[in-house]
Amino acid sequence: MRKHHTLVLALFCALMITSAQEKTLNEIASFKIKNSGSFIDKNKDVDGYYFYYEVDKLKKGKREYAIKMLDNNLNDIATKSYVDDKNTILANSKFNNQALMFAMVNVKEKHYKLVTFDRRGKQGNDITIPVNKKEMKWLNAMVKSGNFNMLFPVDNKGFIFNYVIDNKKIGYGLKYVATDGGKSWIYKSPDESKQIHSINPIEANEKVVVAMETSKKSILSQSGNTKILVIDIETGKLLFEKEYDKEENPRLITNAFLSENKELVLLGEYFNKGDNIITDKSLGLFSQVLQLDGAVLNDSKISWTNKIDKMMPPNSKGKKTNRGYVYFHDIIRTQEGSYYGIGERYKKTASAGGIAAAVLNGGRGRNTVTQLTITDALVFKFSDKFDLEDIEVFKKGKSRAPSLVDFGSPQLNAHALKAFGAFDYEYTQIDANRDRFYSMFIDYERLKGEKNKLAFKSIIYNDGQLTEDKIYLQQSKGKIDFRVLPAKLGHVALLEYNKKKKTVNLHLEKLNIDNKIADRD
Repeated sequence: MRKHHTLVLALFCALMITSAQEKTLNEIASFKIKNSGSFIDKNKDVDGYYFYYEVDKLKKGKREYAIKMLDNNLNDIATKSYVDDKNTILANSKFNNQALMFAMVNVKEKHYKLVTFDRRGKQGNDITIPVNKKEMKWLNAMVKSGNFNMLFPVDNKGFIFNYVIDNKKIGYGLKYVATDGGKSWIYKSPDESKQIHSINPIEANEKVVVAMETSKKSILSQSGNTKILVIDIETGKLLFEKEYDKEENPRLITNAFLSENKELVLLGEYFNKGDNIITDKSLGLFSQVLQLDGAVLNDSKISWTNKIDKMMPPNSKGKKTNRGYVYFHDIIRTQEGSYYGIGERYKKTASAGGIAAAVLNGGRGRNTVTQLTITDALVFKFSDKFDLEDIEVFKKGKSRAPSLVDFGSPQLNAHALKAFGAFDYEYTQIDANRDRFYSMFIDYERLKGEKNKLAFKSIIYNDGQLTEDKIYLQQSKGKIDFRVLPAKLGHVALLEYNKKKKTVNLHLEKLNIDNKIADRD
């Protein structure tokens, strides 16, 4: 399986770079880095970077940590000290354009701790939530499933912490922590339910939280009920819920957002009546538009076979290719009102390595004999009413990822494997006027007559047109590791760690996509 956050640690950007800014962080290299990342908002615009690392061992099992913050030009903002127990583990971190939140877990003291810092590094009040061994075990299993957002940022408002509650069965809690001076609240599953409940926030904004709730009778059940819950962001009160039951209306919701008219748009895949979304194949894509009182304004479906396959462009030899499935990473609304779905083509195939391992182990162990084979990047254009208008294909090398389970549908495996870095997609950045966006991929190019290369590719939308550009990434040798991070528009950040010299350098490199757009303008 090709994980990007691991793979990219062995890359160096060597060609087509026009300028660079650099920051040396030698004081960090002497310590243990626990976490690092970008201050990034909903449009993937980067305001800066943070590094969370261990500084010193203190008495009575305490540890001193530090959080270093840089702006998007790599200038120092602040370095703040933080003291905690040695058994505290950093589980997740997110930025909401106002503050940075760390979700901590302490196994020994049995609690979660939510720690916040504002943009200048000032620490807020810690929030502690008790947790028992059973809840921690379930939370760990849900995180590994890939379909679980533990910490969800709400831009310029707060954070949602998603945790497990051990009641009569297993339930959930959504704790909203306001950072804008508003009200914090908790929304929980029913205490007396005889079902196992879990929830996954998929959208949060200035009006509502949209979350997908699933419930089933037991841990071994391969089917259950799915609901969309819409919760008022200010009060934590349930505005409405909409059920997509197996018998009448099975659907897999993958994207949700508010339109300019403050209507809720749900996107995903639809199935035959009676189908199981865990094991059965979907019939196509759907879009559903609802008012914030739950009234359905529009419900449209696009069939894979009757519509999408007929619109799919032929390959370079003029032949129609096997579509397989499409995983949508993002849906972008442009200034003109149309929508663009950024996806990758994939299909479920046999895994030679998995089959060999299963044979050697005599069928024992957890080896899967199937895999997802991921190929081209696809961009779907939808009208403002979500009618499919066009599909463009951008060629890309193959990536392969072992299935989590052999019996699951390709769609279910894709949604789970996304969290483990199985796909080549990195992120999409949108400019403030929404008339341009840049979707980034890492591609393994198999070249004839020369060594294969890794490329950092950009699909660029500008003035209603889609173009492609790239820079090459060459594999490094020796003791130097690299990691690619998002940067401000038109840039990419490269984090370099020299194991021998114990130095950390952060390079801010300008890409040539802006020059290409300027040429077209």
